[in-house]
Amino acid sequence: MFYMKNETTILPIFNQAEESVWYNFLCIRDNATQHVAKSVMSPKDYELAMADLESSWKRRSFNFAFGAYDDNAMVAFIQGDCVNNVATIRSLYVLPEYMKQKLGSRLLKTAEKAACFGARSLDLVSLVNAQKFYEFHNYTAIAKGSNHYIKSINNQMRARSMVFPVFKATKSITYACKEIAKLYGDTFDASYVNQRHLPMFLYLDAFGEINGFAVEKYDLKTPFIKTYVKPGYLSKYISQNLERAFKEFKALRSKSY
Repeated sequence: MFYMKNETTILPIFNQAEESVWYNFLCIRDNATQHVAKSVMSPKDYELAMADLESSWKRRSFNFAFGAYDDNAMVAFIQGDCVNNVATIRSLYVLPEYMKQKLGSRLLKTAEKAACFGARSLDLVSLVNAQKFYEFHNYTAIAKGSNHYIKSINNQMRARSMVFPVFKATKSITYACKEIAKLYGDTFDASYVNQRHLPMFLYLDAFGEINGFAVEKYDLKTPFIKTYVKPGYLSKYISQNLERAFKEFKALRSKSY
């Protein structure tokens, strides 16, 4: 589920405001920019960047982020948001000693799948040193010599036949999940994801249709996982995959956050 490779794990970050997440982002960004551009962030730069991350987080309702972890240490991350059907990649940085492990490509492809839930195109402003990287991944400059890149989202980019995290319950996701929850005599409350930023995973079939979901809830301040799956011959398989994804996520998060 979390793209294990060379012991480095990609983990969704549902709530970027959790303790230490933004600090980890800035430390990785500082190390990466020192390596490629010999630019060093001052304490004031950290302060201003932290305030910008917090402001952007509060201002935008659809934020997404993934971290790459070596054991319990974040070594790379990607972070962005969706507004008016456009997903903007705000940051993608990798620690220098991990730059040859294709973590940037893995993070970018994973974030693109997340953006597919709420956007029709992707948008970013690239550092000069990263322009060839984005061009390799089919991003196109809006004008010759520009470092502003765009990419249209197509069906091949969408998550299929897999469990995938949800950062915002859009209208289509909310409708599908409500219909599945009805089969259990229950309801689906999108605020768990959209306002409280609690973890949620979908199971998408080969056509990209939602066949089940699992969401974290709280009962008397005690967290528990609720799983809902459409009835069918694959229902047990889907349920097991959703439960496994949550188990892996929570085990990794307890070490990483």
